[in-house]
Amino acid sequence: MKNALLLIFACCCFTFARAQQYSIIAHVTGFPDGTKFYLNDVDIDTDIDSALIRNNSFSLKGTLGESPRSLWVSTVFNNKTYYFSLLMGNEKVSVKGDIKDFPFDLKITGSKTQDGHNKLISLIKEGYKQRNPLVEEYFALKGDSARAKAVQTIIAKLDSVDKATRMNYVRQNLNSYSGLNALFDLKDDFPADTMRLFYKSINPEFRNSRFGKRIDTYIKVGKILEEGDAFYDFAALDKEGNKHQLSDIKGKYILLDFSATYCGPCIASLPELTEVSRKYANQLTVITFSGDGGKETWLRGLNRDQPQWLSLWDGKGSYGETAIKYGVSGYPSFVLINPERKIVSKWIGYDKGIVLKKIESFLNLKSR
Repeated sequence: MKNALLLIFACCCFTFARAQQYSIIAHVTGFPDGTKFYLNDVDIDTDIDSALIRNNSFSLKGTLGESPRSLWVSTVFNNKTYYFSLLMGNEKVSVKGDIKDFPFDLKITGSKTQDGHNKLISLIKEGYKQRNPLVEEYFALKGDSARAKAVQTIIAKLDSVDKATRMNYVRQNLNSYSGLNALFDLKDDFPADTMRLFYKSINPEFRNSRFGKRIDTYIKVGKILEEGDAFYDFAALDKEGNKHQLSDIKGKYILLDFSATYCGPCIASLPELTEVSRKYANQLTVITFSGDGGKETWLRGLNRDQPQWLSLWDGKGSYGETAIKYGVSGYPSFVLINPERKIVSKWIGYDKGIVLKKIESFLNLKSR
């Protein structure tokens, strides 16, 4: 009897474990055998699985943590990146299509959560197709100071593409993971009172999810800091696990560098940050605050870059109080704080020479 009960218990546990796994079965034509596809968890910016395509098929299986998750499946073929996005939990999803259908015209079925994501994609895919040439144009102009106005025009166009459609989708789909995911992306486009009303109308199931908690954090953080405001104090960990408080630094300028491991412009800024940290060590402290959601990703970046200044991580990525309070909407983002603990400059993005120029303008002003 005892053995029978143990067998039943073991079978139940096995069945439950299988039920708690994700399964992505893809049938896509146009890629040669051996092409490697990666499954990336967007929130922690980490590849969590990979598979090789054989006979136009590949599969990815495993267990996700708190779900659902924002995922990307991608590969590079003939120097071009092919990808599609998923919003799913531990469930079975089927993907069908051809190489020409990437990223927006693949048929993805099997997940109710993904169905909501598919609906949003269908509404905005034409806008994405309009946006891609603008992105290429933006990167072609970036760094050319004489054409700064053109860059600003492009950014404004990028920002406006599909915004009304996405905002309307949020209003109609608040009680869904895809709606809440889109709401966080658009959080700065809705008035604060509207955000609070949205949050109150969310059902408990979604309010208590990781997607709902992001919105709650944003609302609690309140006003985003701007130039002239007092700094926001925070605590975070270094690579040895020691806690550091921003307010521990006294009598110096502080340059907060909000960065992420696989951000190209962040990597490009490292030589200039190294120069700044050495040249003005007596007047300025550089601190990198990692936007990586995963600790392993952050540590991998530290081992690669070997920064000679303090790098901190709070485990909350772009959804934590610190990143939200400082208004981090992309990487790298920089915040310069004076010795009186006031924010004197904020900017996003990196062009060669911009960090030195900003720092020197304020240090020279102070020394007069």
